[in-house]
Amino acid sequence: MQRHLDAFSERTFDLCILGGGITGAGVALDAATRGWSVALIDKGDFASGTSSASSKLIHGGLRYLEYGHLPLVHEALIERGRLLRNASQLVRPLPFLLPFYRGQRLAPWKWRLGLTLYDLLAGADNISRSRRLSARRLHAALPTLRADALLGGAIYHDALMDDARVTIAVLQTAAHHGAVLANYVEAVGFEKAQGQVAGVWARDHLTGQRFLIRSRAVLNATGPWADAVGRLAGDVSEPLLQPTKGVHLIVPDQGHRFAYLLLHPDDSRVFFVIPWLGKTLIGTTDTFPETGADSLQVTADEVTYLLQGYNRYLAPPLAPHDVLGTFAGLRPLIRARPGEPSSLSREFRLHVSPSGLVTALGGKFTTFRQMAETIVDLLDTRLGQRRRCRTRELRLAGAPSQPWSSFEREGLARLRSEFDLPIDCAAHLLQRHGEVAFTVAERIARTPAGFARAHPEEPDLLGEEAYAREAEMAVHPADVWLRRTRVGLWRPQLLNR
Repeated sequence: MQRHLDAFSERTFDLCILGGGITGAGVALDAATRGWSVALIDKGDFASGTSSASSKLIHGGLRYLEYGHLPLVHEALIERGRLLRNASQLVRPLPFLLPFYRGQRLAPWKWRLGLTLYDLLAGADNISRSRRLSARRLHAALPTLRADALLGGAIYHDALMDDARVTIAVLQTAAHHGAVLANYVEAVGFEKAQGQVAGVWARDHLTGQRFLIRSRAVLNATGPWADAVGRLAGDVSEPLLQPTKGVHLIVPDQGHRFAYLLLHPDDSRVFFVIPWLGKTLIGTTDTFPETGADSLQVTADEVTYLLQGYNRYLAPPLAPHDVLGTFAGLRPLIRARPGEPSSLSREFRLHVSPSGLVTALGGKFTTFRQMAETIVDLLDTRLGQRRRCRTRELRLAGAPSQPWSSFEREGLARLRSEFDLPIDCAAHLLQRHGEVAFTVAERIARTPAGFARAHPEEPDLLGEEAYAREAEMAVHPADVWLRRTRVGLWRPQLLNR
């Protein structure tokens, strides 16, 4: 996967996609595997917006059952099963603990009913049936969990992922099938023919080069920036989106064997505590942003809110000085009725403007593949291609054909034997790259001091930077350490390398 800007001007594409987050990446893969010619650009790095700032979960959305969104949950659970098969190096099962407390907004019987329905909606793709736990058993197994007013709980399963790496894997797979991709290329205008969009004027932020990408159709998949791109195309209308802000905290590993689904004591909102990459992740908030998508900041009040939620349920308590890193993102939610941010729709919708620009609105990371299939089906009808979707059982780049457990066992032995790697570094490479980990290790071996740790306490390797720049289109240190590997989120000094 490399930048070849000349390829954008050599032909008229079937589809030009604006936005290299998970929605744009998914559409690029679906269209390319149908035999379309596809171009995709992003004004920043791939996945540098919302698609690297999620809660790191591939899930059905248990909390959506409260609002009766059964079709959305069912679709997400089916897609969860597909990702567990098609991206096993990046998506794997995660047990969740759901404690029940006296006086909370939802009674235990409602949670148990919801979990039973959750299991049924997953069908054959269910990871494991949910189980009830008594208060005594729960407290004995997890003594750090607050015990007063504890009524019991339940265990259920969803899946854990690395959002930025999943996006990169989708793009790599799309490139393998012929899609032409480039980051740091911004759409600065539209070419029109008879009032309809017929191409995109683009500027490369690295060289200043300006060029035209001719295309039969253009998809606006820019997430929170979708309204701004629509205005650039001359589409004058009310805003289509009402983004909400989600903040997460990263703290040292707290030794949790499960993820936790909890209700915040202040407002009864759901938040998660998740073991992730050797650290503990706490999130998320759900508020209307005070600034635009390009200038998000995590405030002291948001840190305090999440720590208060954590400390209400778990010990030892955490303080602001325990926070290693934070990140914030905007959910590109569809504008709906006035009200609280959490009431906005998580549904997905397509908007076709008078100029012919197609805009993707809303949606969930988990359902990106299904959204892409829907989008390309629509464009397929408009363009007269009539080709069927091929992504339902398509393994993403790096995904092994054998079960993950056996691949991981054999891969760890091979990496440790051939490259004399410590087990944590070998596991890190396998869980970033899957089958490609051996190619990555070979490239690292040719890099001076390549197998040295990027930080003494982390498994990330200095030589990963060379591979990320050569094969994954990383340009700046932040591309490497924030998205190709994630250690820069809690070791920010690496961003100044």
